[in-house]
Amino acid sequence: MASDSVKRQSGKYFFPVVLLTVVVGLAGYFIFRSLPGESALPVVKPAPDFEIENLDGQTVKASQNKGKIVLLEFMFTSCPDICPLTTYKMSKLQEQFKEKGLFGDRVRFVSITFDPEQDTPEVLRKYAQRMNIDFSGWDLWRGEEKQTIEIASKYGVTVQNMGDGQFVHTVTSLNLIDADQRIRKVYKMGDEMDNEEIIADIASLLSESER
Repeated sequence: MASDSVKRQSGKYFFPVVLLTVVVGLAGYFIFRSLPGESALPVVKPAPDFEIENLDGQTVKASQNKGKIVLLEFMFTSCPDICPLTTYKMSKLQEQFKEKGLFGDRVRFVSITFDPEQDTPEVLRKYAQRMNIDFSGWDLWRGEEKQTIEIASKYGVTVQNMGDGQFVHTVTSLNLIDADQRIRKVYKMGDEMDNEEIIADIASLLSESER
């Protein structure tokens, strides 16, 4: 009888103890994830390096931005909707990072056109002016169409030339790259682009790089 009583008492307290252990464990996990410098962003894959030209016709490498957080956009200026809206939203982010003194030195933006035939350096400079792009922290790059489509493919972006001056491309064409040249997140463009999410993610990577 005594033995049965002990078993009943043990069973009575077993589940509350297990529940308390789980709760404490989860609390500890979320406290750990919220500690300064701890990033919740997983590594997607290493960011492929490549060579391409800037607006002055000089060869540049993607890895020249190592040590900085980079938001990389694939686009073309004659795009009727998604690309200009994405660039416009990036220009809003640009102003916020400029206010914090981070733009250029710690955070950089890169836009790469896959339509070099129409997007000449002159066209891209006019586009930059229209979109309020600050070249102190924002690069516009262009290369041969085939080369650029191959680069985009390495970043998981599928591009198809429709033959009428328009391109169809993957809407997830916005990559967040950390200071160690690793892709940490890929965002949707246009209406589904969330600036607040991007700000939070970049802040997380900035804290991570300070550790």
